Amino acid sequence: MLDRVQGAAHFDVPDGAARRLMGRLRGRLPGYLVPRLVREVPGAPAKLPLEEDAELSPVVF
Repeated sequence: MLDRVQGAAHFDVPDGAARRLMGRLRGRLPGYLVPRLVREVPGAPAKLPLEEDAELSPVVF
């Protein structure tokens, strides 16, 4: 998922749509070719994975 920076909003994809796209990729590609769906959360030590079937909840550090 994109970092929320000025000038990139037109590239934003809703979380649900991104999860569906990832599901379709998993169905077509071997596992080693499927990228990980991640998001940068301010204050987190690293990018956090977004699971295909999980609901996104705020992370507090």
